[in-house]
Amino acid sequence: MSIVLTSFFVFMAVVLILTLLYWVWSNFFDSRTKAKKERLHAIHAAVHASDPGIGSTRFPLAENELETWLRAHSRTFVELENLIKRAHIRLTAGRVIGLMLLLFAVAMVFGLLHQVNLWLLFALAVALANLPVLWLSQKASKRGKAFGEKLPEALDYISRALRASHSLNSAIAMVGKEFPDPIGTEFKMISDKISFGISFKDAIRELADGIKSRDLNFFVVSILIQHETGGNLTELLDGLAKTMRARIKLRGKIRTLSSEGRASAWILGSLPFVLAGILMLANPGYISILWTTSQGQNLMVIGCVLLFVGLVVLNRLVKIKV
Repeated sequence: MSIVLTSFFVFMAVVLILTLLYWVWSNFFDSRTKAKKERLHAIHAAVHASDPGIGSTRFPLAENELETWLRAHSRTFVELENLIKRAHIRLTAGRVIGLMLLLFAVAMVFGLLHQVNLWLLFALAVALANLPVLWLSQKASKRGKAFGEKLPEALDYISRALRASHSLNSAIAMVGKEFPDPIGTEFKMISDKISFGISFKDAIRELADGIKSRDLNFFVVSILIQHETGGNLTELLDGLAKTMRARIKLRGKIRTLSSEGRASAWILGSLPFVLAGILMLANPGYISILWTTSQGQNLMVIGCVLLFVGLVVLNRLVKIKV
């Protein structure tokens, strides 16, 4: 049975490597792809020269037929593109998937050459392949948090601009010019979209889709309702800003109170790896039994699963939604 599984994984690794080689050739060496990219870059450069706010990282330049097909048939691919947009990274979803497949194939080939347990190898390869997604998620979360912290200040700025007899569109454009990234970048994109003829409702909804923030959702819903029914927008924005500041203050208190649980998660999660490193330095032959014998490899699999479950439980205990 192990010979069959080994042959299957070797075959899949070879197929992945060949697929990646074809993808690299078609994206970087094919003459038609080169010509297409040159045209896209020329258009992007011309548009960017006329208005630097257009052609940002929210709109990827590289695109091929496979990405177009995946976008139409795969919801996971669309979610990955949205994650890249929220992270504000100059990458396409196709390149991220290619990087994930490359990491998976390299881990599988390396493990098969060293005769690592197949199930343990597969789990490690999957974990390694998901590192780009985890990195993107961290970048998107960090950017969304920075956006949420500055949003009350931006609402106060819009409220003062409205009191000074500016229109809402003009106030949003002023926020885009005066505030740094990510607030300034996102609000400038709203202003640009409205200038190009996109309706205010669609532009403001795309802002909510681009930044995953509960406070931002409150702002978008309030603006849309006020846009339909009317009312005093300055009082609405002042109330929203006050509520958001109270929520930020409460989140800070909760983070302080839950710091002990988060520290416990870091210590307990890193302790097995630290202990393994110490034992490898002190007595390599003693700990090598873990990956040179089938019993040790089974224990490693069970330990990794239990460690993952424990970290998930601790994260759920210290993560309180406000």
